[in-house]
Amino acid sequence: MSTTSNTPHKPSAKELVIGLSVLLWLTLTLLGLWWFQQQTLRPFIAPEDDARLWQAQATEALFQTALQQLPADSSDVVLLHFWNPDCLCNQVSQRHFNGILEAFNDAELSVIAITSEHTSAAQIAEFNRLNGQRMTLLQIPAAQLPLSASPGLALFNRVNGEYRMGYFGAYGFGALCSVANDDFFPNIIRNLQRGPYGPFMNVAGDGCFCSWEP
Repeated sequence: MSTTSNTPHKPSAKELVIGLSVLLWLTLTLLGLWWFQQQTLRPFIAPEDDARLWQAQATEALFQTALQQLPADSSDVVLLHFWNPDCLCNQVSQRHFNGILEAFNDAELSVIAITSEHTSAAQIAEFNRLNGQRMTLLQIPAAQLPLSASPGLALFNRVNGEYRMGYFGAYGFGALCSVANDDFFPNIIRNLQRGPYGPFMNVAGDGCFCSWEP
């Protein structure tokens, strides 16, 4: 009659090394995520930012400098995308931005990237090389347009020959700049295409943002 041993299995040295390696990898990954969040999580509008950015009418007035520089053939709906090339948070909002570009063509939506006076000539040249067919880039000093954070956006539609603001704020909040519905911004743009809409201010919250001024 055969017997079965109840002696517990003792892990080999190789198994211990593999287990410790996996544990170390998980620990480093969690520490990396924590560090990333600590470095990038901030309010979309910080206490030191321009207080006018909390008020829709005042914010709309701040964008007049940018709106006066729009190409003559701009569509009735315009997206102003706040672009800081050195911001790590661009990656987490890129999904929302790409979804907007895929949903609307040039005739339906003009996309204008706004960058600060500190963006280098090399970065501007690279941007134009990659995006020149779809986007226009405006370099505007902070004294003329005191934005708070990047990434972010403003949406305008042309009403009686003048652009009126429909949306201003973040692509999303939290560490991943998420929104509950991926069709959130396309829906706003469709509403703007039908006529006046908003303005909708989405500025109260913390997320993955970089200060507009270094």
